[in-house]
Amino acid sequence: MLFRSEDQVYEVLRDEILHQLPPGEPLPLAPIAERLGVSTMPVRAALVRLEEDGLVATRPGRGAIVAPLDLEDIEEIQAIRSGLEGLAARLGARRIDERGLARMADLLGVLRATAERRDLDRFLVVEAALEDECYAASGRPALLRAVREQRERAGRYVRLAVGGSHDLETGFSERLYDCATRHDGPGAEATIREALWWTCARLARRLPGRQEVPAR
Repeated sequence: MLFRSEDQVYEVLRDEILHQLPPGEPLPLAPIAERLGVSTMPVRAALVRLEEDGLVATRPGRGAIVAPLDLEDIEEIQAIRSGLEGLAARLGARRIDERGLARMADLLGVLRATAERRDLDRFLVVEAALEDECYAASGRPALLRAVREQRERAGRYVRLAVGGSHDLETGFSERLYDCATRHDGPGAEATIREALWWTCARLARRLPGRQEVPAR
């Protein structure tokens, strides 16, 4: 497949960085341009944008690389997510109808089965879908878009945190579903906030940066 525009190059490289490439992976201009069927110009422009996003770093003598993971970065992302997702969970749990609850129940069943298989990729997709079912009930589409944007930013960190555990845990999802069935908005908000800071706690000893996790 040929990628002819800077935007297309940006999107494919962003997806690869978020979901495939490890921190520190070199991003050489010419090989990327050849692989995507473009000149080096759109690749260079895409890398500049990705550096502005915090996903790419430029090192003297090494060129562009996938940006290292850093504790302070995920703390900031999770702080943003805590506000957005806390609100979405609180409103969604209060307003969700029987149809939405049925979909959450179905997704929770899939999540349990996926956890048993230890299929990390599928687990993260289903977990996000379950949360979004609750969030969508808030009736705030702009809020849901913002949630998804920040979740994607956190993706590299979440994979490291969740994938580093022996078993995939469904506890937070179970609690969110339980709160939704009782239309317990504050409980749903507290559950999501705790889940988000759990990620930071898991990463605190693995990543450079301050070795403390801020209070929830």
